[in-house]
Amino acid sequence: KSQKPVLLTGPVGTGKTSVAQSVLNELDPLEYSVLIINISAQTSSQNVQDIIESRVEKRTKGVYVPLGGKKMINFMDDFNMPAKDVYGSQPPLELIRLWLDFGFWYDRKKQTTKHIKDVFLMAAMGPPGGGRTVISRRLQSRFNLFNMTFPSENEVMRIFGSMIGQKLADFDDEFRSIGELM
Repeated sequence: KSQKPVLLTGPVGTGKTSVAQSVLNELDPLEYSVLIINISAQTSSQNVQDIIESRVEKRTKGVYVPLGGKKMINFMDDFNMPAKDVYGSQPPLELIRLWLDFGFWYDRKKQTTKHIKDVFLMAAMGPPGGGRTVISRRLQSRFNLFNMTFPSENEVMRIFGSMIGQKLADFDDEFRSIGELM
């Protein structure tokens, strides 16, 4: 609601993507559109720019807004996956930082500014390692950070117990009790 960038962080399996998608599903589709970009090591700044620009239209000279006059939430999953270049930067993330800081990026052919309005950013990333890298502190400082942790053993038992209980609800009593053991 405050239209500030949000970054969900935490280990694999803590539900970052699930939480983001459940929040995005609650948005009014008449007011918001959603764009999901899954980042990988091969994602380039050109890829990110092209994907976002495919979902915006020109309003006035140099100003672009989401299609249909809506606001758009851009969810970028695995935000810290882009490979670092020879200078140690991550070009897709530097493009995002430029946009967050100044509200625009450059047209790659005409070398003019493209102001991107009414597009908001939500991202999720795991801890560095296994292909994920550390993002720059300068970029990280632009986000409201939410760290997600693993649930306790009791919470895991409750979550999976209710899921298994629902699946076994139609079985005989002797089989329903297996859920607690599982």
